Amino acid sequence: MWSWNQLMPGWLLFLIFLIVFLIIGVIGIWLLRGRGKKLSEAEPKWLDLSTHTVSVTGTLYALLLVLTALTVYGTYSQAGLAVATEAADLKALHNVVSEYPEPTRSELKGLLNEYVNFMVNEAWPAYQRGEDVDGDRVLEEQISHTLLGFTPSSDKDQQLSGLALSEFEDWSKSRQIRSTFSTTALPPTLWFTLLIGAVAIILMSCLIPTRTRTGSLVLVSAIAGMISLLLFVVERVDDPFRGSMNVSAGPYETVGKTFD
Repeated sequence: MWSWNQLMPGWLLFLIFLIVFLIIGVIGIWLLRGRGKKLSEAEPKWLDLSTHTVSVTGTLYALLLVLTALTVYGTYSQAGLAVATEAADLKALHNVVSEYPEPTRSELKGLLNEYVNFMVNEAWPAYQRGEDVDGDRVLEEQISHTLLGFTPSSDKDQQLSGLALSEFEDWSKSRQIRSTFSTTALPPTLWFTLLIGAVAIILMSCLIPTRTRTGSLVLVSAIAGMISLLLFVVERVDDPFRGSMNVSAGPYETVGKTFD
Protein backbone atom coordinates (compact mmCIF):
# COMPACT_ATOMS: atom_id res chain seq x y z
CA MET A 1 0.00 0.00 0.00
CA TRP A 2 1.32 3.42 -0.95
CA SER A 3 2.31 5.74 1.87
CA TRP A 4 3.78 9.23 2.00
CA ASN A 5 6.20 8.22 4.73
CA GLN A 6 8.09 6.10 2.22
CA LEU A 7 8.78 9.15 0.05
CA MET A 8 10.16 11.68 2.53
CA PRO A 9 11.16 12.18 6.19
CA GLY A 10 8.56 13.36 8.66
CA TRP A 11 9.80 16.92 9.10
CA LEU A 12 9.73 17.45 5.33
CA LEU A 13 6.18 16.12 5.12
CA PHE A 14 5.09 18.61 7.79
CA LEU A 15 6.74 21.47 5.90
CA ILE A 16 5.03 20.42 2.67
CA PHE A 17 1.64 20.35 4.39
CA LEU A 18 2.30 23.77 5.90
CA ILE A 19 3.65 25.39 2.72
CA VAL A 20 0.82 24.05 0.55
CA PHE A 21 -1.85 25.26 2.98
CA LEU A 22 -0.13 28.66 3.31
CA ILE A 23 -0.02 29.02 -0.48
CA ILE A 24 -3.72 28.17 -0.64
CA GLY A 25 -4.34 30.72 2.12
CA VAL A 26 -2.39 33.46 0.33
CA ILE A 27 -4.26 32.78 -2.91
CA GLY A 28 -7.51 32.77 -0.97
CA ILE A 29 -6.72 36.12 0.66
CA TRP A 30 -5.88 37.59 -2.74
CA LEU A 31 -9.09 36.30 -4.35
CA LEU A 32 -11.61 36.37 -1.49
CA ARG A 33 -10.62 39.06 1.00
CA GLY A 34 -11.92 41.88 -1.19
CA ARG A 35 -15.20 40.07 -1.74
CA GLY A 36 -15.49 39.50 1.97
CA LYS A 37 -15.14 43.24 2.62
CA LYS A 38 -17.77 44.04 -0.03
CA LEU A 39 -20.14 41.53 1.54
CA SER A 40 -19.47 43.10 4.92
CA GLU A 41 -20.48 46.50 3.58
CA ALA A 42 -23.59 45.09 1.89
CA GLU A 43 -24.58 42.81 4.75
CA PRO A 44 -24.28 44.46 8.21
CA LYS A 45 -24.19 41.10 9.98
CA TRP A 46 -21.68 39.52 7.59
CA LEU A 47 -18.87 39.53 10.17
CA ASP A 48 -21.02 37.65 12.68
CA LEU A 49 -22.30 35.26 10.02
CA SER A 50 -18.86 34.50 8.59
CA THR A 51 -17.16 34.01 11.97
CA HIS A 52 -20.03 31.83 13.18
CA THR A 53 -19.90 29.71 10.02
CA VAL A 54 -16.13 29.28 10.25
CA SER A 55 -16.42 28.49 13.95
CA VAL A 56 -19.08 25.80 13.48
CA THR A 57 -17.47 24.29 10.38
CA GLY A 58 -14.03 24.44 11.96
CA THR A 59 -15.30 22.71 15.09
CA LEU A 60 -16.81 19.87 13.07
CA TYR A 61 -13.61 19.49 11.06
CA ALA A 62 -11.49 19.61 14.22
CA LEU A 63 -13.62 16.85 15.75
CA LEU A 64 -13.14 14.70 12.66
CA LEU A 65 -9.39 15.34 12.64
CA VAL A 66 -8.91 14.74 16.37
CA LEU A 67 -11.03 11.58 16.33
CA THR A 68 -9.02 10.33 13.36
CA ALA A 69 -5.77 11.04 15.20
CA LEU A 70 -7.01 9.22 18.30
CA THR A 71 -8.19 6.27 16.22
CA VAL A 72 -4.92 5.80 14.35
CA TYR A 73 -2.92 6.18 17.57
CA GLY A 74 -5.15 3.57 19.20
CA THR A 75 -4.51 1.24 16.28
CA TYR A 76 -0.77 1.94 16.55
CA SER A 77 -0.83 1.06 20.26
CA GLN A 78 -2.83 -2.12 19.63
CA ALA A 79 -0.36 -3.18 16.94
CA GLY A 80 2.52 -2.80 19.39
CA LEU A 81 0.62 -4.83 21.97
CA ALA A 82 -0.13 -7.53 19.37
CA VAL A 83 3.58 -7.86 18.55
CA ALA A 84 4.53 -8.07 22.24
CA THR A 85 1.78 -10.66 22.88
CA GLU A 86 2.90 -12.85 19.99
CA ALA A 87 6.51 -12.71 21.17
CA ALA A 88 5.43 -13.72 24.68
CA ASP A 89 3.40 -16.64 23.32
CA LEU A 90 6.38 -17.72 21.25
CA LYS A 91 8.52 -17.75 24.38
CA ALA A 92 5.92 -19.81 26.25
CA LEU A 93 5.72 -22.34 23.42
CA HIS A 94 9.51 -22.56 23.24
CA ASN A 95 9.70 -23.27 26.98
CA VAL A 96 7.33 -26.22 26.60
CA VAL A 97 8.91 -27.78 23.53
CA SER A 98 12.33 -27.51 25.20
CA GLU A 99 11.15 -30.39 27.42
CA TYR A 100 10.27 -32.61 24.47
CA PRO A 101 12.36 -35.71 23.80
CA GLU A 102 14.78 -35.77 20.87
CA PRO A 103 14.65 -35.49 17.91
CA THR A 104 11.31 -33.62 18.08
CA ARG A 105 12.74 -31.08 20.52
CA SER A 106 15.54 -29.97 18.21
CA GLU A 107 13.19 -29.85 15.23
CA LEU A 108 10.66 -27.64 17.00
CA LYS A 109 13.27 -25.36 18.52
CA GLY A 110 14.88 -24.98 15.11
CA LEU A 111 11.54 -24.00 13.55
CA LEU A 112 10.85 -21.47 16.29
CA ASN A 113 14.31 -19.94 15.83
CA GLU A 114 13.69 -19.83 12.09
CA TYR A 115 10.37 -18.08 12.70
CA VAL A 116 11.96 -15.38 14.88
CA ASN A 117 14.73 -14.79 12.34
CA PHE A 118 12.16 -14.57 9.56
CA MET A 119 10.11 -11.95 11.40
CA VAL A 120 13.12 -9.79 12.21
CA ASN A 121 15.13 -10.10 8.98
CA GLU A 122 12.48 -10.62 6.31
CA ALA A 123 8.95 -9.84 7.46
CA TRP A 124 9.61 -6.45 9.05
CA PRO A 125 11.65 -5.03 6.11
CA ALA A 126 8.89 -6.26 3.79
CA TYR A 127 6.20 -4.60 5.92
CA GLN A 128 8.12 -1.31 5.80
CA ARG A 129 8.16 -1.56 2.01
CA GLY A 130 4.41 -2.12 2.02
CA GLU A 131 4.65 -5.77 0.94
CA ASP A 132 2.72 -8.73 2.29
CA VAL A 133 4.56 -11.82 3.53
CA ASP A 134 3.48 -15.45 3.77
CA GLY A 135 6.51 -17.07 5.36
CA ASP A 136 5.18 -16.76 8.90
CA ARG A 137 2.06 -18.75 7.97
CA VAL A 138 4.18 -21.42 6.26
CA LEU A 139 6.38 -21.82 9.33
CA GLU A 140 3.31 -21.96 11.57
CA GLU A 141 1.97 -24.85 9.50
CA GLN A 142 5.31 -26.68 9.76
CA ILE A 143 5.33 -26.26 13.55
CA SER A 144 1.73 -27.46 13.73
CA HIS A 145 2.54 -30.50 11.60
CA THR A 146 5.50 -31.37 13.83
CA LEU A 147 3.48 -31.00 17.04
CA LEU A 148 0.62 -33.12 15.72
CA GLY A 149 3.04 -35.73 14.42
CA PHE A 150 4.59 -36.28 17.85
CA THR A 151 3.57 -39.60 19.45
CA PRO A 152 3.75 -39.54 23.28
CA SER A 153 5.42 -42.58 24.80
CA SER A 154 4.75 -41.78 28.46
CA ASP A 155 2.38 -39.86 30.70
CA LYS A 156 4.87 -36.99 30.86
CA ASP A 157 5.04 -36.82 27.08
CA GLN A 158 1.25 -36.86 26.92
CA GLN A 159 1.06 -33.90 29.30
CA LEU A 160 3.76 -32.04 27.36
CA SER A 161 1.93 -32.65 24.10
CA GLY A 162 -1.34 -31.28 25.48
CA LEU A 163 0.38 -28.24 26.98
CA ALA A 164 2.33 -27.56 23.77
CA LEU A 165 -0.82 -27.73 21.65
CA SER A 166 -2.53 -25.29 24.03
CA GLU A 167 0.42 -22.86 23.83
CA PHE A 168 0.51 -23.28 20.05
CA GLU A 169 -3.16 -22.36 19.80
CA ASP A 170 -2.55 -19.18 21.84
CA TRP A 171 0.40 -18.25 19.66
CA SER A 172 -1.53 -18.99 16.46
CA LYS A 173 -4.30 -16.62 17.54
CA SER A 174 -1.88 -13.85 18.46
CA ARG A 175 -0.03 -14.31 15.15
CA GLN A 176 -3.26 -13.90 13.19
CA ILE A 177 -4.19 -10.79 15.18
CA ARG A 178 -0.73 -9.29 14.60
CA SER A 179 -0.87 -10.04 10.88
CA THR A 180 -4.07 -8.01 10.49
CA PHE A 181 -2.18 -4.85 11.45
CA SER A 182 0.25 -5.25 8.54
CA THR A 183 -2.40 -3.86 6.17
CA THR A 184 -4.17 -1.49 8.57
CA ALA A 185 -4.32 2.06 7.23
CA LEU A 186 -6.78 4.91 6.79
CA PRO A 187 -8.87 4.54 3.62
CA PRO A 188 -8.14 7.01 0.78
CA THR A 189 -11.67 8.40 1.10
CA LEU A 190 -10.98 9.59 4.64
CA TRP A 191 -7.66 11.15 3.60
CA PHE A 192 -9.48 12.93 0.76
CA THR A 193 -12.08 14.24 3.22
CA LEU A 194 -9.41 15.50 5.62
CA LEU A 195 -7.47 17.31 2.91
CA ILE A 196 -10.49 18.83 1.19
CA GLY A 197 -11.86 19.87 4.58
CA ALA A 198 -8.59 21.60 5.42
CA VAL A 199 -8.68 23.57 2.16
CA ALA A 200 -12.33 24.52 2.73
CA ILE A 201 -11.67 25.81 6.27
CA ILE A 202 -8.69 27.87 5.10
CA LEU A 203 -10.62 29.43 2.20
CA MET A 204 -13.63 30.17 4.39
CA SER A 205 -11.39 32.00 6.86
CA CYS A 206 -10.24 34.24 4.00
CA LEU A 207 -13.81 35.62 3.75
CA ILE A 208 -13.64 37.04 7.27
CA PRO A 209 -13.22 40.81 6.74
CA THR A 210 -10.10 42.27 8.35
CA ARG A 211 -8.69 45.78 8.14
CA THR A 212 -5.33 44.62 6.79
CA ARG A 213 -3.99 41.75 4.72
CA THR A 214 -1.55 41.08 7.53
CA GLY A 215 -4.43 40.29 9.87
CA SER A 216 -5.89 37.84 7.37
CA LEU A 217 -2.48 36.25 6.83
CA VAL A 218 -1.94 35.76 10.57
CA LEU A 219 -5.39 34.17 10.89
CA VAL A 220 -4.84 31.84 7.94
CA SER A 221 -1.31 30.94 9.07
CA ALA A 222 -2.53 29.89 12.52
CA ILE A 223 -5.23 27.67 11.02
CA ALA A 224 -2.86 26.20 8.42
CA GLY A 225 -0.19 25.49 11.03
CA MET A 226 -2.51 23.64 13.40
CA ILE A 227 -4.10 21.57 10.62
CA SER A 228 -0.66 20.71 9.21
CA LEU A 229 0.56 19.58 12.62
CA LEU A 230 -2.43 17.29 13.24
CA LEU A 231 -2.31 15.83 9.72
CA PHE A 232 1.39 15.18 10.22
CA VAL A 233 0.68 13.26 13.44
CA VAL A 234 -2.08 11.25 11.75
CA GLU A 235 0.16 10.31 8.85
CA ARG A 236 3.09 9.33 11.09
CA VAL A 237 1.17 6.75 13.14
CA ASP A 238 -1.11 5.55 10.34
CA ASP A 239 -0.14 2.13 8.92
CA PRO A 240 1.69 1.01 12.13
CA PHE A 241 4.32 -1.28 10.55
CA ARG A 242 5.68 1.39 8.21
CA GLY A 243 7.43 4.75 8.40
CA SER A 244 9.71 6.39 10.92
CA MET A 245 7.33 5.65 13.83
CA ASN A 246 6.65 2.03 12.87
CA VAL A 247 6.09 -0.61 15.54
CA SER A 248 9.45 -2.23 16.24
CA ALA A 249 10.34 -5.89 15.82
CA GLY A 250 12.26 -5.59 19.11
CA PRO A 251 10.07 -8.09 21.04
CA TYR A 252 11.03 -10.82 18.55
CA GLU A 253 14.72 -9.94 18.87
CA THR A 254 14.47 -10.03 22.67
CA VAL A 255 12.73 -13.40 22.67
CA GLY A 256 15.15 -14.79 20.09
CA LYS A 257 18.08 -14.03 22.39
CA THR A 258 16.53 -16.25 25.08
CA PHE A 259 16.25 -19.24 22.74
CA ASP A 260 19.15 -21.61 23.38
